[in-house]
Amino acid sequence: MKARTYLILMAAAILVPVALVASAGLTRLLDSERESRIRSVQETGRVGALTIDREIAIADASLRGIVNSEALRRGDFAQLHREASAMNRATPWSWTLVMRASGQPMLNTLRPWGEALPDYTAKWVGEVYASQKTRVSGYFVGPLAQRPTISVDVPVPRVFGEPYVVSQVFDASYFGRVFTDKSIGPGWVMTIFDANGISIARNRNAAQLVGKPVRPQLYQASRRQPNGLLRHTTHDGIDVYSVYTRAPLSGWTLAIGVPAPEIEAQARAATLVAALALLGVMGLAIGIAVFLAKRLSVSLELARASAQALAAGAEPPACSTRVAEVDMLLDSLRHSSANLRRESGARRQLEDEREALLRSEQDARRQAEAQSHAKDAFLAMLSHELRNPLAAIAGAIQVLGLPDVKPALALHAREIGQRQVRHLTRIVDDLLDVRRILAGKVSLQRRRVDAGALLRQCCDTRALADDGAHRWQVDAGELWVDADPTRLEQIFDNLLHNAIKYTPAGGAIAVSARAAGSEAVIEVTDTGVGIEAETLPTIFDVLVQGPTAIDRSQGGLGLGLALVKELAALHGGSVTAYSAGAGLGCTFTLRLPMAAAALPA
Repeated sequence: MKARTYLILMAAAILVPVALVASAGLTRLLDSERESRIRSVQETGRVGALTIDREIAIADASLRGIVNSEALRRGDFAQLHREASAMNRATPWSWTLVMRASGQPMLNTLRPWGEALPDYTAKWVGEVYASQKTRVSGYFVGPLAQRPTISVDVPVPRVFGEPYVVSQVFDASYFGRVFTDKSIGPGWVMTIFDANGISIARNRNAAQLVGKPVRPQLYQASRRQPNGLLRHTTHDGIDVYSVYTRAPLSGWTLAIGVPAPEIEAQARAATLVAALALLGVMGLAIGIAVFLAKRLSVSLELARASAQALAAGAEPPACSTRVAEVDMLLDSLRHSSANLRRESGARRQLEDEREALLRSEQDARRQAEAQSHAKDAFLAMLSHELRNPLAAIAGAIQVLGLPDVKPALALHAREIGQRQVRHLTRIVDDLLDVRRILAGKVSLQRRRVDAGALLRQCCDTRALADDGAHRWQVDAGELWVDADPTRLEQIFDNLLHNAIKYTPAGGAIAVSARAAGSEAVIEVTDTGVGIEAETLPTIFDVLVQGPTAIDRSQGGLGLGLALVKELAALHGGSVTAYSAGAGLGCTFTLRLPMAAAALPA
């Protein structure tokens, strides 16, 4: 898109949104606000109509109780007067009237029982009795009360014999309680009128207008449909939107007139909102124009920065300005930068490969030196360990070769030779075992073994050979594992040999075996020389010695613990070492899986 097109869009962005929003938004806001307010008034009208019908229904239910009373059936009007009077104490705005079907009054709770009633005949009573249906009257002035009233009339069923009609008469102002709804505005005009269009109750000018016909246009609209909306002028001269609702049970209509200025006030508010929206859109249009102009400036600045980056050897930014001329220039700069970058990358790759080969050669040389050093150290250690027993064997042989050697001396020489041969045999066996294990050539002959019994046996043998040099404490109960008994004995023997070797005479050695969940846990604790922190992580490694060189100072090749670790792993277990430091003794913990039959149910 060319720069000239952006300038055209800047002008259109100012005019088009303003025209569209100004024409459509204002009308929609005005209509929706008016309709929302009217719907709220309609809901208030429905609630009021339900309140009226609820009062009528309560009166009908109360009259049904009188109609079915035993006193009425017996004709005991004195008792009936007492019952009805008691019922009406809760509603001082109403009273009860019983009349014959001929229209003659029999009792009226407005007068005490026995007092003469006005001599009049109500013609409608016969019609109610003949219809055998409840009737809700319209507005009338009661002959005895001499005030505006309405009545709910219930006929006595013909099966009872006597033709009576029982009525609950209400003061018309009783239904003014509908006007106490908190949602009613102070300027609203509310009217309840009967099926003939006569006002029964009113919240404004009730004294002048109750009992008079409502406006003809309102009455005619209410006859056409039970619910609706009408704009007209009330008897008070107020221009209102009247929302009317007919109560189904009574047939009366509740009309709520809301002054038109109050409804239109919402429209004025909507107009203000629309004006603010219009100003906002105009501001947005101006912002868009500024944004587009700024984009042109930014695009040109980006082209300049890309050219400078190319000159400095950096990569121009990969982005689109949506300005055709600037994008073409940026593409050319990026292609040039890519060519230069490929050439530079090829040079860097060659340099990286050379550096990688150099590092690889250095690492290989260091590894070879470390392996050579470890081999030299091991050979030196092996030479030392082989020289001592061989020297002792050679000395014993020389003694045995002496003429006339004493028997005791010859026996001592043989014992020395046998002991040193056993020592050499142990060294060679350890070397062969480690080699076979590391090569994966050791196969276990597993069976169910009582590790506790085997451990006690090993401890007894070692304690006997120890000849009281250390204090022994053994706590090993029955502990069944699935293991090779020969290899398991080798593990125990190496751990006990290690404890004896590094615990000075007079020290203590504690051995325990217990079950911990699905594992057998064997611990060997001594009070010997301990292990320094830097040696502890490598104590089980082959041919690795820490700074303290514990194996070297005490003799041996340091293969015993490596054998323990590898054999434990072959059994699916593990071994760990802990020491608080040099001179503080150490604890070796062996964990082996228990045999399945030995696990707790």
